[in-house]
Amino acid sequence: MNVKKYIIRNSRRSLLTLLGITLSSALLISIGILFSSFRDYLITSVKTEIGDYHVMIKGKINRNSTIEKIKYKDERYHITYKNIYNTYKNTEKLCKDKNCETLTYNNNLLSLYGVTKDKNTLKTIKKVMYFMIISLSIILFFIIYNSFKVSLNSRRRDICLLKLAGCTNGDIYKLFIKEASMLCTIGTVIGLIISLLVNYALINTINEKLSELFRGNLHLKIYFSFVIVPIIFTFLIVILSSILPLKNVKKFKVMELFRINEKTEEIKVPLLGNLTLWLSMTNYLRQREKYKSLIICVFISCLAVSTFTIILNYGLKSLKDFVIMPKYDLKITVEDDYDLKKIAKDLDSKKYIIYKSCQRVGKIEKDNYIKDYKEKEEIQITNLGKNELINRVNKIEKDKKITHINHKIFKKINTITLDNTKLENIKLTDEIPLGFDEIDNIVINIDDDIFSNVCETYQKILILKTNFQGMDEYLDDLIKTKELNMTYINVKKARQITENITNTIKIILYAVCIMIILIMTLSSVSIASANTNYRRRELSSLKSIGLESYKIIISLMLESLIVSFKGWFYALPFILMINKYIYLSITEVFTFGKMILGLDIIVVNLILVFIIITLSIIITYKSSRGSLIKNIRK
Repeated sequence: MNVKKYIIRNSRRSLLTLLGITLSSALLISIGILFSSFRDYLITSVKTEIGDYHVMIKGKINRNSTIEKIKYKDERYHITYKNIYNTYKNTEKLCKDKNCETLTYNNNLLSLYGVTKDKNTLKTIKKVMYFMIISLSIILFFIIYNSFKVSLNSRRRDICLLKLAGCTNGDIYKLFIKEASMLCTIGTVIGLIISLLVNYALINTINEKLSELFRGNLHLKIYFSFVIVPIIFTFLIVILSSILPLKNVKKFKVMELFRINEKTEEIKVPLLGNLTLWLSMTNYLRQREKYKSLIICVFISCLAVSTFTIILNYGLKSLKDFVIMPKYDLKITVEDDYDLKKIAKDLDSKKYIIYKSCQRVGKIEKDNYIKDYKEKEEIQITNLGKNELINRVNKIEKDKKITHINHKIFKKINTITLDNTKLENIKLTDEIPLGFDEIDNIVINIDDDIFSNVCETYQKILILKTNFQGMDEYLDDLIKTKELNMTYINVKKARQITENITNTIKIILYAVCIMIILIMTLSSVSIASANTNYRRRELSSLKSIGLESYKIIISLMLESLIVSFKGWFYALPFILMINKYIYLSITEVFTFGKMILGLDIIVVNLILVFIIITLSIIITYKSSRGSLIKNIRK
């Protein structure tokens, strides 16, 4: 049989399968292209910051045709070979007479090509990429496999007709494998085009949102090995998904053409009770073998979407809890006695504070501490007055785990010894001035006269809140024109970068989830379509004995609910185990608190799959209705 004609004749089923393959290949290839672009960015960065050379040689060299370009700088030859993968071999030839005094390899660049032995950045990138591709491939395999399995069962009559026409099992195997290969080829080509468009949009988004984080821009780049691997995995998924169900072809007998197509039990309509509920339960029990594929599809989809969402939730919570972002917008530190009030005025400050500050080591009696006693403490001293010690410490400590601490440290205080100087009549306060909310050491605010005796050298600091745009340009120009010894931290920009990083991670993970949901939807439609068409005779028989269409639809909805709940219920313990595993992995690094249950996501998953399956079954049922007599005679 001509494969093209067979695909066209079953255009509806073929189209659903093709769309599933297209989205699957687009998802896998997109990962490869994204990693390709990231690797290209790293290579460009190394060439810009360190240099575009493979090895730097001091001394005499034996020049040969392996060199692409050579520069002489700082009494060294900066050599770039035509083939970077032969760097070590070619360098040995250049220095075979041991004329080279020193050799310095550009290991950062070589590692991105996988040339170095110790630090192999390319190998690390590939490991992460392969892990993501393999994980997603397993998910996609089960979804596509179930679709092919149901599709094969729905074509039972066609297969029996082929056998009647003289086709062997081997001929039928070849037919289905050719069909899968053709659909896979078309789907992969379309998927490649879609992945290029998606990555182009994603890279532009990253460049726009994270331009301050990256030095330079990401560019769409394709490395052969990074793209061919996802394509190979796509073909493996599709071919295996089409081959494995073919073992059932042997069970299809020609004599089935002369029997009733579907082995059904006698339909008994009760005189009393809820007919719709009874019918849906009875139909589910009778069709449970055919619903297995749909249940597996629901199971895999719920598991995949929940896993990605759990990872996102823990990532966002870690970022929120352990990245301390100050409440001000700008912090300026100067070594000179410059008038910072003018800067505050020029930047249109809504609120600001100016003070002098120095660091001293002080001794505090043990009895004063609530906890975390240290005989000597690093103390920050300011001239903000009042002789008060801010009794609040906000820290992130690294001791096997990253622990976020925000607590009071002293129960009482009176005297602090700073070398030979004593500060007396010190009071404790919980009042925190602007800019001290992220403090990680002890801060004492004393008056200006005492400060001048305690701190021989100091820094002058301005902290402010403002809506002024272009702070960096203003301050860079000021530093250049006034030749100031000034440093500044643009917290507003850092806050925006952090938010952009969060949003970019969300976009990527949500995009993966949406792709999986779309693939699951197409697979559900394909499976539901095959099951509903297979049951056309049964549903028409029910209608012929007087059962209204709306009751059949309600019955199908209840069947969908049973299938959705069963697949979701099977996935639930695995979701909880994955959640627990991720939580335990994070708590090895962070002191995290309670585990995130994510019940809202779990419930949303159930509702989402129920809606998808219900719509798939009902739309298929409505679109496949025809003559009752014709359907009953099928």
